[in-house]
Amino acid sequence: MDEVHVSVPTEFNGKIFDMLDELEQHLYFRWDLTKDILTLHGTVPRKFRDFPREVCHASTMLWTQKLLHPDDRAVLHTYLHMLFGPQAEDAPQTRKAVCKLRIRHHGSSYLWAKVHLITYFTDHRPIVAFGNLRSIQAQKLWQARLQRRADYDSLTGLLTKDAAVRQIESHLALSSHEHDSAVLLVLDADGFKAINDHLGHLFGDGVLAEMGHIIKHHFRQADIKGRIGGDEFIILLTHATDLAGVEEHCAALVRDMQREYQSEDRSLPFSISMGAALYPDHGLTYDELFKHADRALYEAKSRGKNQFRIYKNKFYHAPQVESQRDPECTVDLQMKAFHDNMAEFILQIFYETNSAAAAIDYAIGMLGRLYNFDRITIARTDQETGAHCELHEWLGPKGTLLKNLSEDSLAKRRTMIFRHVKPTPYGVMSLCEDTSKSPQDAAFASFCYLGAYAYSLITQGEETIGYIGVERTQPMKITPELIRSLNVFSVLLGNILLPSNTAEGLRQESHLLRDVLDHLPGIVYAVDKETLELIYASRAIRPVDDGSLTEAPCYRLLHGRAVPCRHCPLPALSPAGQECVACTLDGLGDGKLLPAHACNLVETGKDGHRLALIAADAPTSPPAREEDDPS
Repeated sequence: MDEVHVSVPTEFNGKIFDMLDELEQHLYFRWDLTKDILTLHGTVPRKFRDFPREVCHASTMLWTQKLLHPDDRAVLHTYLHMLFGPQAEDAPQTRKAVCKLRIRHHGSSYLWAKVHLITYFTDHRPIVAFGNLRSIQAQKLWQARLQRRADYDSLTGLLTKDAAVRQIESHLALSSHEHDSAVLLVLDADGFKAINDHLGHLFGDGVLAEMGHIIKHHFRQADIKGRIGGDEFIILLTHATDLAGVEEHCAALVRDMQREYQSEDRSLPFSISMGAALYPDHGLTYDELFKHADRALYEAKSRGKNQFRIYKNKFYHAPQVESQRDPECTVDLQMKAFHDNMAEFILQIFYETNSAAAAIDYAIGMLGRLYNFDRITIARTDQETGAHCELHEWLGPKGTLLKNLSEDSLAKRRTMIFRHVKPTPYGVMSLCEDTSKSPQDAAFASFCYLGAYAYSLITQGEETIGYIGVERTQPMKITPELIRSLNVFSVLLGNILLPSNTAEGLRQESHLLRDVLDHLPGIVYAVDKETLELIYASRAIRPVDDGSLTEAPCYRLLHGRAVPCRHCPLPALSPAGQECVACTLDGLGDGKLLPAHACNLVETGKDGHRLALIAADAPTSPPAREEDDPS
């Protein structure tokens, strides 16, 4: 039998290109942009046989006929905006673009494809586009498999922290605070450290695995369940309209988790504590809900652990409405309180949360909904470089249009806005009701979807330290009431909510705090929670340092003991919460128990450790120097 001889090519030729192209299975197309007709070219690969060879009115039919996946409309929208949006005078006449999107495969299924486009312009008008696409489905499936491995905790089978937070944020972004409800749960183990210490880490891993198993089988598949720390878990109960049912379910979970393990002759109790925050009553974002659920968790811890608590306070708490929401529901009452006295409302939130960031985030959300803004931003200005650092942002339904710009475009937008800054009766502001009426700014404002804006500079003394800005994608009427509201907000930011970032300001604030503490009666002192080293003692109880007690722990320096006090309140405090817990305190060498309070401080100590402040009404005699009684 004669052998078949194949001519071996020595360089690229047309046949080689055809063979390589066949392996890639490219689909070629031409888009006549003047007639809006998209036509396929050449042989159509089998994977894309469902795609019609000609699509009239392509700019709308591609998504109305679901030829592209509905979630990829934004890709098409971006391309069309590039074609028909404002064109710079020196814009090139040929543009190249690359994107990834999903093309209809069979029926309602889709394949991922990578698309290359070359678009030709004449006199800044798009004329025709040529392109090709190839399937990247296998690559996407492999990436999804790797992503799934990264998204799940191998020990518990629950979502990792990043994946859980991402899914919760996505769910909340698609929820309506008028019609939807949800519950965020934060769960923490009680007694887990003792189990790890006495029974070993392998046994501890088994306990965590069992916790994951119970959580998975206690909640619905639609609920989002994740492990966010060593023995800390988070669950979002979606569509949770029956609050009584949620409470009963969570109480049952607390009971089912309760255990008692044995280590030689020692019994090791194990349980869980849980805190809950309600959407939308306690917040509309993940950060707001987690902050409040975390506070509820540590309320459960401080009340004896092994229990479940729902976050409550004056402004956030309200009973769930089983049927359609009452127009006089909590959200409306909050909005009325915010509208009637914004300064008092914000300061009350600041007082109750003990967090400037929480007060700002909550307040800009109220401001955005009150005036139907699309975006609110608060930024600090570097005094030396003039650079702006965005600290807080709130986005309305169309806010992503204002946000999703390049850094260069954002900088140009700021320049455009601050070009119009001028003094007003309510502070230094930049105001524009309709950007299209300014010939100098109209083209760029249209490109970045900025229809109207109002910015107020934030001052601290004689320095400008930042700005607060509100934006709309469409023109809006800027009323004196809105200007007054921005002025009130900027004054609160400059004088209370945004701390000084200068060394002199921090030094003055520190001296002021120490002066206040020095004049308080009774026992007042601060310690490093990790080392128990005394960081500060008020003047009334400050011991005389003979040089032998440098960096001594508080129990030795103040209480004359060799070991930590039996009634030390520090273990009852959360790692980084803002709570204040009632406690009892060992007296200054006299053995008496004193009623006291302990709380976390935001300031960090040596090596990044957290500080705690302890205060009690008591006689202020100095501690006795005597041999310690370790009992």
